[in-house]
Amino acid sequence: MENKTIFENISELKENLQQYLETKLSYYGISAFEKAVKILTALAAQGFVGMLMLIALIFLSAAAAIYIGTILESTELGLLIVGGFYLVLGLIFYVFRKKIFSPIIIKVLVNVFFQDDEEEKKP
Repeated sequence: MENKTIFENISELKENLQQYLETKLSYYGISAFEKAVKILTALAAQGFVGMLMLIALIFLSAAAAIYIGTILESTELGLLIVGGFYLVLGLIFYVFRKKIFSPIIIKVLVNVFFQDDEEEKKP
């Protein structure tokens, strides 16, 4: 009789362990999905704001080029000066891209990933 209860207990333990592992795997899947959604939401929001800022920058650049062109009495020179400014700015960003963008991206991703863990620990 004892052997049967031991085997039943072992069988029950095996089923409970299997159910625990399936639940844990499901939890991690849901957690990964939630974090992916938060990252995509943050990227979409940043992309939208970035597009609005880009449109504003285009209009401001056109206005600056026209203004400089009016001062120099040559619209082409105004456009060349503004274009040259953006070319130099782009080269500076390209040279220092890892020092400028990597820390920002890492900080944002760390905040998204570990913000959930801090919220779960608070009672």
